[in-house]
Amino acid sequence: MKLRLYWLLLSVALAVSGWSMTEQEAVDLFVGNAALRHAASGVAVMRLDSGKVVASHLLDQAIVTASTMKTVTSTAALETLGGDFRFETRVLLRGVVEGDTLHGDLVIVGGGDPTLGSRHFPKHPSIITEVVQAVKQRGIAVVEGGVLTNEDLYPYPPYSIHWDVGDLAWDYGAAVHALNFADNEAHVSFRVDKWGRFSTFTTKPHLSDVQVINKMRYHASRENVDFALEYASPALVLMGQVCPGSYNLTFANPSPGRLLADSVCGTLQRKGVKVLGRSELRQVGRAGEETLLVHRSPVLTDIVRSLLDRSDNMFTHALLRALAVRDKNWTGGDLDRTGVNCVQRLLKARGIDSEALFMRDGSGLARAGKATPHLFVQMLAYMAQRTYGADSLRLCDLMPKAGSRIGSLLSGTSLSRDIVLKSGSMTDVQCFVGYYPAREPKYAFAVLVNNYNCPRKELKNLIDRMLINLFGR
Repeated sequence: MKLRLYWLLLSVALAVSGWSMTEQEAVDLFVGNAALRHAASGVAVMRLDSGKVVASHLLDQAIVTASTMKTVTSTAALETLGGDFRFETRVLLRGVVEGDTLHGDLVIVGGGDPTLGSRHFPKHPSIITEVVQAVKQRGIAVVEGGVLTNEDLYPYPPYSIHWDVGDLAWDYGAAVHALNFADNEAHVSFRVDKWGRFSTFTTKPHLSDVQVINKMRYHASRENVDFALEYASPALVLMGQVCPGSYNLTFANPSPGRLLADSVCGTLQRKGVKVLGRSELRQVGRAGEETLLVHRSPVLTDIVRSLLDRSDNMFTHALLRALAVRDKNWTGGDLDRTGVNCVQRLLKARGIDSEALFMRDGSGLARAGKATPHLFVQMLAYMAQRTYGADSLRLCDLMPKAGSRIGSLLSGTSLSRDIVLKSGSMTDVQCFVGYYPAREPKYAFAVLVNNYNCPRKELKNLIDRMLINLFGR
């Protein structure tokens, strides 16, 4: 109590006198707030010119990171794969082409690309358009077989075993498949009348192989809808309570590869190419395979910029899996564990304390994922010197500006433009890591807070105030 009163009086005195705080005083004032008395509050501020930590609290304490873990995965991907890396999805002709007829199948071979059909890259060439154009250019008007998928690249399950089961059905918990499509999202809609009768359940887009199972209970005035996914079926199970009204809910599509195959098949039919067979894997004699086309994703720097801005779990976990399948030590076993090992080896090779990283997935959705503030500023300091891709971009160039991502205080200052950062949040967790100033960083910082005793909005304003005290001089 005396310590908190001391820092309160010091803050008032400094504000009245116009004096500025030292970096350590700014951090101490923040962690001494009453709202953080039960919290694990890790803070690190490093000067990049000297590589020295100039202010800290619980510098080497491992703390739950939430989505700030995405900067770690992005760092490893940029360093290992390169800024110009592109995912590849191959489309094969399996069978023999005679005249205008393919006696066989079209096969889409998954390469783990998270951007296929993504609404976040609307200007990137569509794989569906490319397939239709390639089929027509090959002179094919009839496909005797079907449009099939090969998803052998990744073993089952498509989700991280460290994710909470309650997260898996929601759009933010979308799994990573060898074939991803349309951000691995779908919508289910239905209506409940005042007698508790349910209308037909429809999915948009239509999912031909996903069953919708209704386990909800009717209530005249109370609503609490929840989801569960059964990936092996696959099926969407609706649970909880519903009251009269219309519902349109977004969920994680458990079968994006099948949706892609159906979409390709349907588009071919509409464009005048007949597809006669069913979508099932069949033997086609001794006929070989011919590559019809190779679809390439946007470059990695564009993917990283997008996922950091939107905090996309599926995109980021796809990067972790991309690291794993390209690792010489992977033998087809635990893909995510292999990816984590790749990240830890990369950090160690770059002189960053990999023992300070307790990583469970690529995105930070796993609540067991932890790291120290010291690890973050070490990594950010290293990345401040590195450039990637044809445009020579640094990590700070790919991170979003602070804007109003923290609290309401920072957004009214020039620091909202001069700080770039990645945020991370989940229940009782709020974290930020980033650089100041944005263009030519002089500082790297990390703020990791778990188990605070105040509204999240209030905590964000406390962090705002600390950053203003640190960099607003």
